[in-house]
Amino acid sequence: MLTPVNRELLNCFPVLTEALLKNLVKAADQAEIKRIAVVGGIIRDQLINKSLNQSPKKFFDIDLIIEEEPKKLAESISNLLGDSRVKISRVNHLYQTVELKIDGIPVDIARARIEKYPILAANPKIKPSHIEDDLSRRDFTINAIALDLRTNQLIDYLQGREAIINRKIEFIHSKSVAEDPTRVIRAARYAARLGFDLTSESLNQIKSTIRLWPWNHAIDDKYKDLPSSLCTRLKMELKVLLEKENNWAIAIQYLQEWGALILIDKKIQNDNYWKRRISWGLRLGLNPLTAFIANSINPVKLAERLDLSHSQQKLLSESTQINKHFLSLYVSKKTENWDAQRWCEEIESANWDPTAIAIAICLGNPLWRPLLRWWGRWRLIQAETTAEELIKKGWDQGPALGQELKRLRKVELKKYKRTKPS
Repeated sequence: MLTPVNRELLNCFPVLTEALLKNLVKAADQAEIKRIAVVGGIIRDQLINKSLNQSPKKFFDIDLIIEEEPKKLAESISNLLGDSRVKISRVNHLYQTVELKIDGIPVDIARARIEKYPILAANPKIKPSHIEDDLSRRDFTINAIALDLRTNQLIDYLQGREAIINRKIEFIHSKSVAEDPTRVIRAARYAARLGFDLTSESLNQIKSTIRLWPWNHAIDDKYKDLPSSLCTRLKMELKVLLEKENNWAIAIQYLQEWGALILIDKKIQNDNYWKRRISWGLRLGLNPLTAFIANSINPVKLAERLDLSHSQQKLLSESTQINKHFLSLYVSKKTENWDAQRWCEEIESANWDPTAIAIAICLGNPLWRPLLRWWGRWRLIQAETTAEELIKKGWDQGPALGQELKRLRKVELKKYKRTKPS
């Protein structure tokens, strides 16, 4: 029989069963793997819910940690349950992890390891080790708790449960931020989501580490020379924050108060309009990270550093041009009596991407109102008569037909009154 802790664990999974837990242990037996444990958010949140007397939170994935080669366990699970129930999707030989699905449940298997950082903030060197050592390499004490599936006992020698009871987020060691600055982003995420506070020692570590820059890199270096935690891994953490967290605004506010947005950009650290920009971006269907960094010192260079897609980089470059163009028009006051047709002519003659226009709107360009009207309404207006109807009336296909459709569209646009930019 499973212990009460495991019973509570089962309650966290809509599709996890006692039989599956037993099969995981059986597969470990057949692979001669002595220790197997569940680790990660499910353990943390189950303990949080228990301490607050809340209903268990539902999880849909599970993280396992073992002290052997994870591929051995994955293959043993597949042999035990069959290929129809088990799908191995990814094997990472460098970090010795395996991603698979059991009956549709995502399962990550990792080999317990020690991490060493020869270069601070760069990717670590790893060495296989014990579960206790693996817990000590993690970010916060509340995340350094595992449940041994053989003994049904919690492994918590870093006092993660005590931190949960005290509602505290605490780095595991004094070089945590220096080794991996992305942990600051995660600290803000958990503080916002869980309503926990950072310990004074952890907050001091963030501020002192950022102030001293022990990783010997300036943030404006060429992005190819920067460590991954200030580039690709930083992007990954920001995407999780902006795309998966409901309390992203609270988390970013924490980062700004801590002075940690300088990890992204100096201008963004001092920016008071990031919330409006992201919120507008979400309403206009923008990538929230693209909207967030659009007001940086050099958006395109920052996008390159964060390894955003070429399409996002192009949009940021174009939006910078758009912003400058319409700022110049605003200063000149040429647009004061423009009607919808004239605005469409100005915007569409440049053949700008509508998404780049949306970014310029989010940046708060002084002419954002007519730009928004174009984006949401004017550009969608068409001639009342279609090409097919004109052809039926005797028009031939070709440039003349296109010109007539444009003329008829202008007729429709002329119905809109002149619109002042303010």
